[in-house]
Amino acid sequence: MIKLPKHDLERQNTIINAQNKVGPYTNYLNDVLRPAIESGNWDELEALDIGFTVTGESLGKIGDNNAWRNLQPFFEPNTTNICTIDFLLDGKVIERNLRNQLKTLALKMMWLSPRNHSFAILCNTIRDLKKFVTPLLNKNHNSFESLNFDLLETWVLTGFTDIDFERSGSYTALNKLRTEAKGLPFKVALTKSLTASHFGLSFKQPEQFTVIPQRLYYLGLQKSEELINELYPIRDELVKLSEYIATFFDKAYQRYAKYILSEESKSSKKGVIIWCLCKANVGAKVKAIAFKQAYLSLNSPTEAKVIELLNKHKPELTKRKIDKFHPCSTLKIGKRKVTGIRAAQLLFKKLNGGCLWGLMSRTGMRSDELFHLHTVNGYTKETISKQTIHVIHADLSKTTKGSQSRQDEFVTTEIGKKAYEILQTLHEPLRKRHPDSRAFFHKVIDDCGAVMKKEIGRHSVSWFKKEMGEMLALTNDDLIDLTISDPNLPFNIGEEYEFTGHQLRRSYAYYLIGYELCAFPQLKQQFSHVSMAMTRHYAKNASKFQKIRKRKQNLAYAIDEERISQKAQTYLKIYKKLANNERVAGGKGKDFAKNMMKAERNLFKDKFDNDMLTLSYWEKQVRNQDRHIHAVAPGIYCTSTGCSLRTQVNLLECVDCNNDYIVDAVFAEAKRKKAEIDMFWDIEHDELTPQTASEVYITITAAERIMNDLGISYKPVVIPKEIKALLIPFGVTI
Repeated sequence: MIKLPKHDLERQNTIINAQNKVGPYTNYLNDVLRPAIESGNWDELEALDIGFTVTGESLGKIGDNNAWRNLQPFFEPNTTNICTIDFLLDGKVIERNLRNQLKTLALKMMWLSPRNHSFAILCNTIRDLKKFVTPLLNKNHNSFESLNFDLLETWVLTGFTDIDFERSGSYTALNKLRTEAKGLPFKVALTKSLTASHFGLSFKQPEQFTVIPQRLYYLGLQKSEELINELYPIRDELVKLSEYIATFFDKAYQRYAKYILSEESKSSKKGVIIWCLCKANVGAKVKAIAFKQAYLSLNSPTEAKVIELLNKHKPELTKRKIDKFHPCSTLKIGKRKVTGIRAAQLLFKKLNGGCLWGLMSRTGMRSDELFHLHTVNGYTKETISKQTIHVIHADLSKTTKGSQSRQDEFVTTEIGKKAYEILQTLHEPLRKRHPDSRAFFHKVIDDCGAVMKKEIGRHSVSWFKKEMGEMLALTNDDLIDLTISDPNLPFNIGEEYEFTGHQLRRSYAYYLIGYELCAFPQLKQQFSHVSMAMTRHYAKNASKFQKIRKRKQNLAYAIDEERISQKAQTYLKIYKKLANNERVAGGKGKDFAKNMMKAERNLFKDKFDNDMLTLSYWEKQVRNQDRHIHAVAPGIYCTSTGCSLRTQVNLLECVDCNNDYIVDAVFAEAKRKKAEIDMFWDIEHDELTPQTASEVYITITAAERIMNDLGISYKPVVIPKEIKALLIPFGVTI
């Protein structure tokens, strides 16, 4: 059945209920639509309705292809991804039997399936299955019933079709036929779920974006930081730029209304009106014509009526004349001055692009995650061990229920935090013109409406290219960097480096891992990957970069030495606690404490063991790779080189882990509090599942065990009966 976005669950239920009582029917879906689908009577089916709105209006007839094309605005009125169900193939009509078989599958997935399908999945299924229409007809088959394993294998071996059997989409669509077979008017011959391996194939590797060469990446970081630091103190002035753009046409229309009613607008020779309206494109031409006709039909035009028509039809004023109609054309922003709307728009795009580049480069966010930045509380900060952690909040772009959180958090630097606040300042005045809009980013043209998702990255790309200019020409050092990161791609000295927004995410991963500023588990969490393999894919070849980097006695070498020193200091801090009989939790910490109690002598008073309380001892241990330590979370350290965390830190794995030291409970208490809040949120909104119940229970109990081990007093969380009811009692077997 159709599954709408999570925030539209109430609307989804209303839509489903609207299909029950329609006209004389008590249940349109089961009493009318289901039997019509199973019968395969195309004349009867095509005359029926696809479905109904919440007010009982028809969504269109099943036989009407245009009605299918217009379904998305009904199901997803606020979508940013345009997705159309189209039963034409390359603009041509599909053979009737195959076309209606596709429609029955779409109807089954939409209204009658026991499984949930998003509108995008529905669209993609129909799109990918249409690829099988031409080869079927070429083999004199006009039914999907003919699709079986032998036929598909023949096509794969002979290359009979243009279908790419090394892409997962082909198999996803075929498998939908099999899983939705019950109730369709044709027999599905596929008996098992198919994948590329069944035909001796493997899926193609996902496209790999190139890493930005160090020289260009460093310059981009420098220039974006300079811009952000310049703009941050003058955020109040940036508001004037946005308001100038947002109100420019309103003010220009007032002057234009006076102009059009004055003698100045009349030609001296023929008395014809000089309109000063733009007709540079089809849209502008249509608006201009509509306004002219409306104006000329007025019997006694007044300034108020003309302004009303201008606001209704929104014609564009010509570029050469537009500034003439604005009362104040010069605006000063810090050290910058702009004159006229075009200059203001160009400045806005430059500032917006630089801040976008700065934020993406310091968070690793996808452009579509940037698109879903939160307009309220999009930035928060946490203080952990006296260190300020800056966090940007955005909705996940690739979310699977049960495996990822409702919203995502991206740790960033202070520059990233400033970039977010500047972007908020730039776009807030534009958003106010559209109170119903939930989009963070808005345009600076036309009516300042919301920006489409695909347009987000354009400003950052444009900014980078203009800032780099001739420096984009690749040097020999650039080629060395590119060859290490992408050995299979050809590059030439002097050619211009092609930059795309997603390269920032790839570069973010590559250099963090390459400079050992971050471990794979932490990078995986930052990227919200469910699979460690995908994280490693982003940082591909970073290990080669590490080897090259370590040969150079430069800043990188100094960074390595500092890293060794910090790891040694961490070990020293832990062992000083142990020597002072202070509590250290974690499996390794508790084991060491037990061994001290069993030992016949004080382990730290012997000359050899006493070395463990010196920094030089631990520096030698870490440098020789006899010891390893990395931070799992604030106050939680792991000594295993094979540690592989999941998307979120699982405290239960750290409590008794033989490789872990836990020296404070700040992080555990924070996780416990968040789990408690999430628990009551899920109960209140009826979103509690066995998985989420077990997750919060495990987090709360693990955090409290850590606090017990460290001897910290706390008030235990009372687990509600709703949570306990979903937990499997210990020792129970089925």
